[in-house]
Amino acid sequence: MLADVLSYLVSAWCIWRIRTPEGPRPPARRGLVTGISEGLRSVAGHPTIRSLILALSSLSFALGIMNTYWTFYLLSTLQWSPTALGVVMGAGGAGSLAGALLAPRIGNLIGPGPLIITGFALTPLTELPLLLAGPGLAWQIIMAASLVVQLACAAAAGTTQRSVRQVLCEPGFQARMQSASTWLTAGSRPLAALVAGALVSVAGVRATLAVGTVLMIVPVALLLLSPIRTLRTFPTAPVPRQRPAPEEEVPCP
Repeated sequence: MLADVLSYLVSAWCIWRIRTPEGPRPPARRGLVTGISEGLRSVAGHPTIRSLILALSSLSFALGIMNTYWTFYLLSTLQWSPTALGVVMGAGGAGSLAGALLAPRIGNLIGPGPLIITGFALTPLTELPLLLAGPGLAWQIIMAASLVVQLACAAAAGTTQRSVRQVLCEPGFQARMQSASTWLTAGSRPLAALVAGALVSVAGVRATLAVGTVLMIVPVALLLLSPIRTLRTFPTAPVPRQRPAPEEEVPCP
């Protein structure tokens, strides 16, 4: 918990150091509903941003199914101790930090598109040890290694896709684009928990985890069918959309 608090303080310090001046404020919108609809149309109309958000939301749904019973499965079925669970999760956090730090270098080396797709594609593979695991220290070590790889891939792909979306999105739609992404990804998790509960009551915990693993293939397919697969360099920022200036009134003679 102390390390988590420290991470927020470091994050606040990094944000405080940003000195890039903000652009001019956009003109006031006509209303809340109009602003939301404009933002959704902007997201839905951009093939790259749309594909990334759909991939994120489908992955979030699959992970929601997995995470609903992940801890229960390890502590109850595999009979892990709370200490073993904490050590494994801590190792995964270290992998996440490493993935975030290495993401820019890997993205420049192989391209942002291949990095994003590889990160998504490795995620279901890292869940296979969970489906095969049994009690004992050896499986705990294997699970820790797989979680390190999984969270490293998630951090590297996550920071890269977010950077791509921010570059491609027009400045006036940045907040609404991120809100649409958060709404779809976070909003899918309660539904995933309900689905997980229904699956467990019918097929059991291990089968439910297997279903979540298989569903992780869906976002990979979405990315392979999108412009992301050809993205070898970071895109350039779009030209901000110019609103038409009001016509000058001509007095009547």
